[in-house]
Formats: sequence, structure tokens, C-alpha cells
Amino acid sequence: MLTPVSSLPQPDPLMAAAERYGQGKLANSRGKTFALAVMAGLYIGIAFAFYITVVTGAVDQSWGLTRLAGGLVFSLGLILVVLCGAELFTSTVLTVVPWANGRVSTARMLRHWGVVFAGNLTGALTLVGLMMLANQGDLYGGQWGLSVMNLAQHKLEHSFLQAVALGILCNLLVCLGVWMSFSTKDPLGKALLLMLPVAMFVSTGFEHSIANLFLVPLGIAIRHSQDAVDWLRLGLDPSHFAHLTLGNFLKNNLLPVTLGNIIGGGALVGLAHWWIHGRTPADTHFTPSQGDKIMTNTKQTAGALCHTLPLTLSPDTPVTQAARQLLQRGSGAALVVENDKPLGFVDDQDLLRAFYLTEFEDTELMPISKVMQPIRFSCDVSEPLTRLACSLAVDEKALYPVSDAGYLTSFNLDNLEQRAMEAVPRGSQLVVVTRDGRLAGVIERRGILAALTDEPWQQAPQETAEVA
Repeated sequence: MLTPVSSLPQPDPLMAAAERYGQGKLANSRGKTFALAVMAGLYIGIAFAFYITVVTGAVDQSWGLTRLAGGLVFSLGLILVVLCGAELFTSTVLTVVPWANGRVSTARMLRHWGVVFAGNLTGALTLVGLMMLANQGDLYGGQWGLSVMNLAQHKLEHSFLQAVALGILCNLLVCLGVWMSFSTKDPLGKALLLMLPVAMFVSTGFEHSIANLFLVPLGIAIRHSQDAVDWLRLGLDPSHFAHLTLGNFLKNNLLPVTLGNIIGGGALVGLAHWWIHGRTPADTHFTPSQGDKIMTNTKQTAGALCHTLPLTLSPDTPVTQAARQLLQRGSGAALVVENDKPLGFVDDQDLLRAFYLTEFEDTELMPISKVMQPIRFSCDVSEPLTRLACSLAVDEKALYPVSDAGYLTSFNLDNLEQRAMEAVPRGSQLVVVTRDGRLAGVIERRGILAALTDEPWQQAPQETAEVA
């Protein structure tokens, strides 16, 4: 029986998930990354608008409970980002994990960060424009807009080091929330795991660069939109918010907070976990245990050709790694296995397609699961060789288009040879062989050809080759 076992120490599951998370982000095209980042900017801005609505007018309420309520509703933003797959700068800094493992260059990672930040800025400012068109600042007699301006101005009053520290503490919590969400695939579970870390950083007043890209520009816009009547109604003088300017925002908040966010998420979460768990590549491949070929009394069955120790790869194996192993083993295809269950296979054509799709740049990031073929051919060890060869030679349903009831389903005037040339079966590179319903091994198409011609054929070595 084929019993794949890992040849490498098992990585920490959250660490492995974090590497896959980072690789998935870096594998996206710049256009897709930017579009997803725009959506993240919108999501975070929407959440901050929710926060302002909840805390405005709660003067007589408990300070702590009011801020807790605001923090909980603000968690909607990160929940939307994670569940909808958007690109948020403060969580995309976790791409330092594949960078630390040598999966991506520094320049490639920093370019990705730049695209995400630009997209977040675009999304946040788009929402600011929509809020101004909707005249949201006039809600609750203008108190909603006053809350925005007060909060925005407060964010510009930190010293540089204080803003850096607040940024570190914020993204420590944000990235810990995202890191915990790697532990489950359940959307509700992810949402619940994200809520308390976000509620803490918001209620405690820590600083989030992308949230500020929405809040502070909105405060500046509301300040410049108020006329004299509005200021009198609010009981304020326009000079009260004189400090609320774009220059002060860039110097006193956005720059130090962004730096702190990078340190808090990238260093204290991403690199810290990477250092603790060591260099544990997520592309763990399988090395089969000891075994021999299944031999039967006759060579005219699938069991006689079955290779019980084929090259097996996990679905997370990067394309480049898979290509190297295929070449080193001299195999025509590799079986993709997860939890001892075959999911599909990849051959050289699949890997070439992956190189094309990634524009020949990011094949260290794209997992083979994105290009693998489903298993279309399987048989029992007792399957006759001639029957198996027929299945791989032509698609007999296309060659003989007759239903089970004997009705002709399509009409073709071509002769048998011409129809056979067109009835090419898909995915015939690898056949999965079973015994009593359990995986026994695989047969490569060339092995069947060798058996039909009585030509000696050396199958790939029984051991999985190490990647150079």
C-alpha cells in the first residue's frame, strides 16, 4: 500500500498557514492586489464610520463601555477584510514570513507593500468623498462631524515616538487576530477570533495607519466645509481645529504610525513566530515509506505495473519546487496528496502553464494546487492491461456516442481512425490504482506503453529526491 509520510519535521500549523497566506498575497498580479487593497480601504473606513456613530453623544455613559462598544463595531472592518480576501496594509506585512524563508526578494515584498498602501489610500479617500457628498457630518445636529474632528485632531497631538509606539501596539493586536484566524476555516470562527484584539486596540486608543487615512482626511474635509452658522451652532471657533491640516497629519501621525505598524505586525508577530518555530517551509513534500512493487501472477494487470512509491507532493508545494523534483526523479507526473488522500496530479504541462500564468516570476509563490489536474483515471489492481490501455488511448464515449439505452447521441461521418484522433482523453498522464478501495499506487502512461511493446522501462527511483 502507498503510505505517504512526511520526510521533514512537521511545521507549526499556524506558521505554515501564515506562509501560505503570505505566498498567496504575493502571487497575485499588481492589478488584482491594488483592487483588493481599494476594497480594504473602503472596509476599514466603513468600520470607522460605524465607530463614530456609536460613540457620538454618549457623554453620560461609561467611558470604558462606550469605547468597548465602539471597538467591537469597528472589528467589522477587519472581519470584512479577512472573510472577503481584501488586501490591508497592516496585515499584509505578514508577508515577512515567506520573505524570511527566502521565498521572495526584499524588493518584491516592498513593491507589494507599496501597491497595497496605495490601494488602501484610494479606497479610504473614495469613502471620504462619498461621506462628504452624503453630508454625513451634519448627523445628530452636527455632533457626528464634531466627533470626527475632535478624534482626528487628537491623533495629531502625539509625539513622534509616542505615535510609533501606539502604531506598534495596534498592529501587534491586528496581526495576532489575523494569526489566530489561521487556526480555523469557519467564517464565524474567524470573525469571533478577530473581534477582541480589534476591540482592544480601538478602545485603548492605539493607532492604525489605514484607519487614519480615512478619519483624518474626513476631519480635515469637514473642517473646511463648515460655514459660520455651523460653527456657532456647535459653540466653537474655527481656530479650535487649526492644527487639523494635511501637513501635520503626514508628519505627526501617518509616518510614525505606519512605521510602528510595520514593526508591530511584521517584527513582533511575523518574524517573532518565524524565529521561534525556525525555518519551517510550508511546502512539506511526502517521502513514501519502504515498500516494493505489487507483483501478480501475470503482467497483464494493473497490479503488475503499479508503482507503490511514486513522487508525491503536498498541494502547497511551490511550482518551482515541484518542477525540480519532477526533473530529478525523471517522472512524467507527480501525485498530489493531502492527509494520505490523493487530490490530483501535476505533469510538465501543468507546470509550464503555471510559469506562464505567473509571468515567469512568482513560481516560488504559486502552489501546485492552482494548476493541478483532477484524477480522471483510477482502476483496481486486477484491471486488465488491455482494458486500461483502451481507457487511456481514446475517450470511448466520444468515439462511440451511444447512450446506455442504445440511442445514438451524436452523428459523425468520419471513419473510425478520424474519430479516434479527435477522441483524446484528458488527464491521462497518471492512473491511480486501488486495492479493496484503498490507494495502492500509480501507473504512468509511459509504463503502460512499455508493457504493450515489451520494452524494458526503468521507473523513477523509489526515494523522493531532495530539492537542490
